[in-house]
Amino acid sequence: MLTSSRHKNYYKAIAVMVGYIIGVGMFGLPFVVAKAGLLTFFGFLLFLGPIQYFLHLVYANIICVSGTSRRLPGYATEYLGKKYKIFVLIAKMTGNFGGLLAYIIITGIFLHELFSPYFGGSEFVYASVLFALEAVVVYFGIGMIAKVELVLTAFLLLMPALIAWKGWGEISAVNYSLLDWKYILLPYGVMLFSLDGNGSMPIISKLLDRDRKSIKSVIRIGTFLPVVVIIIFTLVIVGISGSATTEDALVGVKQVLNDGVVFFSLIFGVLTMITSFFGVSESVKEILNWDYGVGKKLSWAIAVFVPYLMYITGARNLVDVIGFVGSIGSGFCGIVLILIFRKLQKQEGKLVLFDRQPGNFITSFFILMFLGGIVYNLIYYFIVK
Repeated sequence: MLTSSRHKNYYKAIAVMVGYIIGVGMFGLPFVVAKAGLLTFFGFLLFLGPIQYFLHLVYANIICVSGTSRRLPGYATEYLGKKYKIFVLIAKMTGNFGGLLAYIIITGIFLHELFSPYFGGSEFVYASVLFALEAVVVYFGIGMIAKVELVLTAFLLLMPALIAWKGWGEISAVNYSLLDWKYILLPYGVMLFSLDGNGSMPIISKLLDRDRKSIKSVIRIGTFLPVVVIIIFTLVIVGISGSATTEDALVGVKQVLNDGVVFFSLIFGVLTMITSFFGVSESVKEILNWDYGVGKKLSWAIAVFVPYLMYITGARNLVDVIGFVGSIGSGFCGIVLILIFRKLQKQEGKLVLFDRQPGNFITSFFILMFLGGIVYNLIYYFIVK
């Protein structure tokens, strides 16, 4: 039901969504923007931001009108048939495990930069220690995750402002390029990944007891607040480090801003990875438990240990992981959400979160865009690269 006041968990829900979105994708963006140029960055942002907002509403709407607690593979089976369930599972697992792998990679980099001058050790050791702590938190579930993210999200939002404040005098216009046709499509997968908050929708809906008004408000803030943060962060990082921008963003800045701001930024960077790791791990747990009947403990073990096994076997190229996950995982799930949206359009009173609905021409264009991104990136990563 619609309510006239905010739900008691309103701010926790915002924190969960913002913490889910502002993560490793944001750190990968400066590197691809430094290569592709500002016109490509803002072009993709203006285009993909509203599309992701639409998809967030679609997923939340599905949850609100459903009487059962599921994740996307379960809803795909309900609305589109059993043949979609395995494909959605593959897409979701590709996206989620790839995202978790990226979080492990970058936390190892950041923690190594922070503590190796004092304690030594490798990126692998630091990533493994933090992974163990994260696995414990995820084991205790959504209540602990929401409380932790509410605190950490407040801190992580300070990071772009801190870097901008301390690095303002180091920003140079010559570090920005407008457009490089060679890399024009490079930001697509990273951008799609960095704006994707669909995995947080079941958590948000649970926190808000499916209160439609609160959910819609949280999605609006939770989608566009990260966009503002991403813009500031990307412009500042590229403006400071230019062609020297690293794949993780902050290490490159450290070469220019050699003072305490980098230390605190690296800490905030680790915090963003922690919050995102929590949300994605919870998503995988619930997909396996709700949609496939896997026991809770086994679901937890699969969610946290599969990406860690990928990490220890050598999958450690950050931007490649993010780009692949965004274009393939997020793209395919976007198509499925649009197909379910079309089903709901044909049923009276099912689109409870939409005041206006895009027509078939627009949604068909979205589908073609996602299909094009999937095909292009499969060719790029498995044939060209």
